[in-house]
Amino acid sequence: MLWRALKHVPAGVYVDIGAQHPVVDSVSKAFYEQGWRGIHVEPVPHYAQLLRQDRPDEEVLQLALADRAGILELHVIPETGLSTGVKAYAKIIEEQHGFAHQTVPTPMLPMSIALASLAGQQVHWLKIDVEGFEEDVLRGWDSKVLRPWIILIEATVPMSTELRYEGADKILVDAGYEFVYFDGLNRFYIAVEHAELAPALRIPPNVFDGARLSGLSSSAWCGGLISSHRVERQADAAQMDAALADARAEMTQAESNARARLEEEKSRTSQAVLRAVEAEARAVAAEAFANHANDRAIHAEARALLAANTPLRRLATAIADGRITSGIKRRIKTVLRIAAIAVGRHPTLKRAAVFVLDRAPPLRRRLRTMLAPQQDPSSKDSMNSLLPMSPDANLVYRQLLQSQHRSERA
Repeated sequence: MLWRALKHVPAGVYVDIGAQHPVVDSVSKAFYEQGWRGIHVEPVPHYAQLLRQDRPDEEVLQLALADRAGILELHVIPETGLSTGVKAYAKIIEEQHGFAHQTVPTPMLPMSIALASLAGQQVHWLKIDVEGFEEDVLRGWDSKVLRPWIILIEATVPMSTELRYEGADKILVDAGYEFVYFDGLNRFYIAVEHAELAPALRIPPNVFDGARLSGLSSSAWCGGLISSHRVERQADAAQMDAALADARAEMTQAESNARARLEEEKSRTSQAVLRAVEAEARAVAAEAFANHANDRAIHAEARALLAANTPLRRLATAIADGRITSGIKRRIKTVLRIAAIAVGRHPTLKRAAVFVLDRAPPLRRRLRTMLAPQQDPSSKDSMNSLLPMSPDANLVYRQLLQSQHRSERA
């Protein structure tokens, strides 16, 4: 209701008397979030401290307002907004509703003194919620100095629908304020100089206000909605948890299936590789067997060639008997003898050969051995066993002997 009438005012000012909690059931919270600022009057120490913490840029007066200065016996009902300066009300609340209270001496000032800093300033709304002490608060007000555009006061007996506002109403009407609206708990008054606000306060909240519940109220009206919403959220959370559990189960099953398929694929691949290796091994074995068979065939063919009376067999036999080697040696000796005879017939070559042989005794002995008369292996007589030598070979042989003798004597 207040916002409907004052939303056109940028950065307005308010006074909240009996402010209690800075968030729960707070009338000023929505305005504060829109840039408004004001003064809070809260005598209960716990709530005054909460206000200072939540609203560090606002003024918090920890005292009670009344028609005089002094000490008020404040009956504090912890954890509620029911604390009151009226002892009879505190007793009724304790007896009928079971809320125990404790009495706390609290500083008390008239409104005109406590709010003197606002003299001459525009205050757009002032709320008084002091659990039956509203009339006492208004008696300490100077309506000529401080004139809020809108004043609203709690108009029932605490924790009851019983109306009790006559004294406060008379003070407000006498000060030039017009009653415009009652919401079942609070009565709204407009300063006559701001009568243009009246139409905005003559109808209750409705769909055209675009209002919504904050969820921060301690009342059953809002509390029921919160409880219902909480139940719905819990149901949604349970449903979501169930869906997540199903999703996790499906994911686990999918992972298990994927692992199984992977293992199966690995097995198939391993079997394929094994078959390929086995096939390659069989091919290698077949090739080795074929090579072995070929080797056997070659050996068989070689044996057949050796068994046959062929030139190849005769050559192999001659090599095995040493006839090839002895024949080669005889021909080499024959060539050497011919060379020695040719050297012996030429004096110059002879001298050169003697010079060389004198300096190479091993070569000389080898030549003498090769040029010596050969024995007939079939003759038993050593004298007759010497094979005949040609005169030239005999001459060379004698010269080699003479050369050796000279070397030995030297």
